[in-house]
Amino acid sequence: MRYDVKKFVFLGLQEDKNAFFQEAQSVGIIHFINLDPTQLKEPPEVLQDILKAIKILRSLPPIEQEENFEAAEITKSILSHKHDLEKLEEEARVLKLEIARVEIFGAFSLKDVEYIRKEGHRYIQFFSAKQGFSEKVAKEPSLIFIGSEHGLDYFVSFNNEPKSYEGMIEMRIERPINELKKRLSEVEKDIKSEEDRLKEYAKYNQFLHLEVIKQSNIFNLENAENATKSELDNKVFVASGWVPVNKLDLLSAIAKDRAVQMEEVAIEESDQVPTFLENHGIARLGEDLIGIYDTPSSTDKDPSLWVLLFFALFFAFIVGDGGYGAVFFGITLYLRYKYPSLKGLKKRLLNLVTILSVACMLWGIIISSFFGIGIEPQNPIRRASLINWLAEKKAEYHIKVKDKSYRETIEKIPHLKGVSDPKEFLARGYILTKTGKQNYEVLSGYSDAILLELALLIGVLHLSFGLLRYAKRNWSALGWVVFLIGGYLYFPYYLGVPNILTYAFGVDFEQSAQAGLSLMAMGVPFAVIVAIFRTGILGLAEIMSVIQVFADALSYLRLYALGLAGSIVSSTINQMAEAMPFVIAILLIIVAHLVNMVLGIVGGLIHGLRLNFLEWYHYSFEGGGKPFKALKLIKSE
Repeated sequence: MRYDVKKFVFLGLQEDKNAFFQEAQSVGIIHFINLDPTQLKEPPEVLQDILKAIKILRSLPPIEQEENFEAAEITKSILSHKHDLEKLEEEARVLKLEIARVEIFGAFSLKDVEYIRKEGHRYIQFFSAKQGFSEKVAKEPSLIFIGSEHGLDYFVSFNNEPKSYEGMIEMRIERPINELKKRLSEVEKDIKSEEDRLKEYAKYNQFLHLEVIKQSNIFNLENAENATKSELDNKVFVASGWVPVNKLDLLSAIAKDRAVQMEEVAIEESDQVPTFLENHGIARLGEDLIGIYDTPSSTDKDPSLWVLLFFALFFAFIVGDGGYGAVFFGITLYLRYKYPSLKGLKKRLLNLVTILSVACMLWGIIISSFFGIGIEPQNPIRRASLINWLAEKKAEYHIKVKDKSYRETIEKIPHLKGVSDPKEFLARGYILTKTGKQNYEVLSGYSDAILLELALLIGVLHLSFGLLRYAKRNWSALGWVVFLIGGYLYFPYYLGVPNILTYAFGVDFEQSAQAGLSLMAMGVPFAVIVAIFRTGILGLAEIMSVIQVFADALSYLRLYALGLAGSIVSSTINQMAEAMPFVIAILLIIVAHLVNMVLGIVGGLIHGLRLNFLEWYHYSFEGGGKPFKALKLIKSE
């Protein structure tokens, strides 16, 4: 829930300032306003160093934790060892490159090369050229071809004086291969030693986290105190801050205890009012989700619970498989057993995954989808399915009116002619495949059509809720809600396809279409007229919103498309496995279904959040808010 905030000014004696801010930090209800930007400081070096040390320890294997009172000394040692390790790793990298460069010349002594130059007056030089160059210099008596590597030819020359060759590059060798390999071996031992030393410090990871919290609290307190102004020859401090209306009782107690005078002041137009959200239970999970995209404005309604509920629905629709949901749920149960003491964000994330898992299982029951396994119409599992009930109602309607859809079905599956019972119609509405398997095309076709309509219906409802949430601000929204409802009633008639209201609840098809057309005809003019009254002649531009509303409603078809794609992949996996040996089939099923699960999760996350953050936010969210950041004690989870 979002609470309004009020602006206060605080005045007190300088000797009471530290005590007042400490009390404010312990309660954590005041978002202090920076009155003197020049006094703000960067995080202290000790805090930055500890954060660097923690980042280093995070990559090390966890071990039993210990505490120590010398955080600065531990941090210094960790950073020092990490610095030495990086230097050694860089040296090892350079050595490996140098070894690769000179290895082809083999082991030799630079002292011998120098001795030959002094005593024998012969200069030994090393060269490289593009591969194939050896054929051009085959008759050069002073050049010896060594070999080819890395796309280059390598040579050694013996001359009475230094010499250069056209098309060849002289190679300077400071250390031969034997010395390089010896040094590399030493460096690798030193690297192992430094890594072992660093691993010993992993036992202080938790301790350093606590030290970060301690130093952060000190830094935040000092910054808040520095953001005040001093008056009356530095005898009085002046501070300003935002306080939520539901925390005013606590504020009064703080000011009274510390002899600080507080006064509510008017909010100025130039003030950026922070947004204070306070949620508990599952709504807190929704607050985490909305933080991914943007912060609500200080006048927005809190969308946390709405986003969570519809995100769970969209995710389940896209994953579209109760079996996958059961796997996800099993993983969450294991994590709860493995990590029973999780708190804070980690615990909320696990709760979110649990909700999504349950949503997937429930949706799987609704649509009778479990690992892409084909369930026959007579199966009790399918009997419990909402989609199956709707399919029976749809079959009953087509049998009754004998419309175009019914005639096409009879033409395709002649043995359905004369069948009047909808359950039997679906049970016998199959075509035999080449393998003799029954493919229930009627039930499958009806189910797909129902899911397609459900996706659009969910979209219409979702957008309508968004428009109604802010209808008081913009009465044109009522016109667009009427337009959406009218479109849902009319367009099925235009396409010649009955909707759920007709075949499931007996609403007359033509009359509902006429009502829908009338609603569309009333909704658009209403929205435009209201816009003209509100903004004058510019309100005529409201007519263009019909394109936006229509396109946003159609965007929800992605729910059906992604769910159908996952379902097709699942059934295809099972069909491929049937034609394979048992062991290979099991491996294929496990690996392929895992890949399909991952794709479902990715699609569910991206598009499940997108429909909330783009399509829905477009009508019920202003955004661009400033998060409420109270001065408070940071505590370890």
